Amino acid sequence: MRRLLIAAVTLLVPLCLSAMAVDTIAKIDGLHDQGKYEEARTLALEAVSSASQAEKAELYWRASRETLELGDEAEDRKESKDAILKYFEKGQEYADMAIAANPQNNLAYYWKSSNIGRWGQVKGILNSLFKAAPMKELLLKDLSLDAGHPDAYYVLGQLYRELPGAPLSFGDSDDAVSLGRMAVDLRVRAVQAGTEKELNYSFYLQLAKSLWKRNLSAAKRASGLAKKQAAWQSAKTPLEKGSAYEATVQLMAGSDREEARQLVNWITTELSKIASRTAGQDDDLQDARELLAEWK
Repeated sequence: MRRLLIAAVTLLVPLCLSAMAVDTIAKIDGLHDQGKYEEARTLALEAVSSASQAEKAELYWRASRETLELGDEAEDRKESKDAILKYFEKGQEYADMAIAANPQNNLAYYWKSSNIGRWGQVKGILNSLFKAAPMKELLLKDLSLDAGHPDAYYVLGQLYRELPGAPLSFGDSDDAVSLGRMAVDLRVRAVQAGTEKELNYSFYLQLAKSLWKRNLSAAKRASGLAKKQAAWQSAKTPLEKGSAYEATVQLMAGSDREEARQLVNWITTELSKIASRTAGQDDDLQDARELLAEWK
């Protein structure tokens, strides 16, 4: 699928928000989960006039998120490229408003990066390459404010998988797998801690895609661990730690592609059990089934 992003919905909101803002944000996130992106955006923008600066940041990054989703829907409807690009440009504007309202809100940088990424994808490969560095810088800013934000590692993993390597860009399939594993594990920890409602199966799907592309044998997976462990021990920044994170993981005995298939089979089984899936979960289930058919 085309998307390099995820709908980040947190259970906990900043303590400085009023009870009314907390209630409004819960309604916005509920509409988002139902795929009612226009209604969610409208509610966020209507609430801005009576909001504090911290509340404005929360509302504007959500407006940015919903606008991105609307752009994706416009692409699904095969609207003109110019019409689609306008959504992602507007999404960037809302993210900038969130940053202006509260420069310490990490999710404002995350959603600006995501809208830039989708703009680049729609515009074309050369523009995607051109936008990769600004996206990365925004994600690193996100991580400088919250080094444990799973979504940032999730998108970085996809960037490192999809982009070419040096000298054209910074792509690296090995780093992509490690970043994907870190995103998965951080999300699991967030669910266990109660700061996220549930697992996001998109994380596992993207990790599976990165494993499939890297395509290491079982022997090469094992032989590369010593180098990763050394990199992990010397890592200082969130990106360095994410890029070496595989050193901390107990790998299964098989190859990359065997693990990828196992992950996607598990995703399909788990999502099929959910009676009332969100719009995002429906997308993940469809993506998983398409991958299984493609990987036969």
